Amino acid sequence: MKIIVYSPHPLQVKYLREWEEDNNIEVEVIEESLNDEDIKKLEDADGVVLTVANKIEDQMYQQFADYGIKQLSITSVGYDQINLEKADQAGLVVTNTPNYSPESIAEFTIMMILKLLKKDSEIQKDIQNKDFRFSENKLGQTLRGKTVGIYGLGSIGYLVAQGLNRFGVKIIATTPHPKIYAKNIVEFVEFDELLEKSDIISVHAALVDENYHQFNKDAFSKMKDGSFIINTSRGGLIDTKALLGAIANGKIAGSALDVYENEDGLYGKNNPDYNDEIFDQLLENPKVDMYNHVAYFTKTALDNQIKFALGNALEVIETGDSENRVN
Repeated sequence: MKIIVYSPHPLQVKYLREWEEDNNIEVEVIEESLNDEDIKKLEDADGVVLTVANKIEDQMYQQFADYGIKQLSITSVGYDQINLEKADQAGLVVTNTPNYSPESIAEFTIMMILKLLKKDSEIQKDIQNKDFRFSENKLGQTLRGKTVGIYGLGSIGYLVAQGLNRFGVKIIATTPHPKIYAKNIVEFVEFDELLEKSDIISVHAALVDENYHQFNKDAFSKMKDGSFIINTSRGGLIDTKALLGAIANGKIAGSALDVYENEDGLYGKNNPDYNDEIFDQLLENPKVDMYNHVAYFTKTALDNQIKFALGNALEVIETGDSENRVN
């Protein structure tokens, strides 16, 4: 048996080799992203694992099937780069890795919230300029007593709620599937109530057609004056132009973003060549803390991502299905 992995992170290869040895299954690494030439290497393969760097052209789904591939295993939680309809038509089982390390992202989210409230970016900027005054631009806020709204209470959102609960905040959440066990620390509310009552909103939802630009001009207008918004899920959940407008008019006091709706070709690269005025506005805005989709990036996450994805591929090859199937 052979499974091919397209464009894994170089730091994941050692974990991949550990899985290969433990399971006595050949794993071939293709360093490049999936393309018309490298897809031909699937001719003698039994399974395939794809990282988020891979974009699948519509005609490729049937090519997978023609090569005898039965599944597509994605190393991330999100799978919005996959055309599920095309996958279904080709008879492919698509799996994701929903629990590779929710702690990594939840911890990073809490750090982002604290750094945003405490004006860390302003402090660090002034220190670099040897400005050690206690000036107003460095005047922070306390977290205790605030209301934090969580949009999407999956495993990551719930861990964020658990962590923030110890800071003495009130936690409310909007989610399609409220969890009974979360009711001891979370009050479930409708989306408009989340907007109206939250001092801080933290976004932890998958991106689907129905919630694209969920946080748009209308949503920001309903948020509390001087509130904050954090996003560590998918950039397309926030209308970036609307966010910048809400910050400019003072409605939103600040934002911390680990994702951006047009990040393709940016994150993961060194000095990328791009022409994106909106992205530049985010980078230059003193009220926006920008991160490069790095919240997940821990040793634990890299290890689990690749091993869980390989395990999903193997499960489908052997049984025809997987508990992590998304289509």
